[in-house]
Amino acid sequence: MRIFRLAALSLPLLTAFALAQASQTTPTDASKPDATSKSATSKPVVPRTPRKRQPTCWKQAGMTADMVNKRWKLEDDGKVKIAKACTDTSLNPQQKHDRIQQINADTDQAIAKLIPAKELEAYKSCQAAWDKAHPKPAAKKELGPCGGTIPPNAAAADHSSMDTSPK
Repeated sequence: MRIFRLAALSLPLLTAFALAQASQTTPTDASKPDATSKSATSKPVVPRTPRKRQPTCWKQAGMTADMVNKRWKLEDDGKVKIAKACTDTSLNPQQKHDRIQQINADTDQAIAKLIPAKELEAYKSCQAAWDKAHPKPAAKKELGPCGGTIPPNAAAADHSSMDTSPK
């Protein structure tokens, strides 16, 4: 029994000692690659040069991080309001559409009060240029704010005949 206690106590100490020794050793010549150990298929190591990244659009436009965070908050609040309008059973489809348009207009007004027009325009143009340079794959079906698919000719669509009652 005493031997097992000594072994149990000494094992962590030996492990710690071995790790300490390993971290103190310096690399030897054996760890350096030499010309004879290179194979014919190995590629030469070329150091990478770091790419200069373009500053984000909000920085280019002169916006502060606080402005961006408040803008995101306003947009998130608008999405929550739209979700509530979509689930409101007392509204018909046209009323839901009108309410969503009003929420979007209110959100745009709040953002316009937060961010000066010059900076907002610079941000939008920068974002449009970035989106053009980095196109996203085309979606198969575009979903509306309440989850339904938007028909290709949405402007001409007549929603008055839609039945929204639960089945």
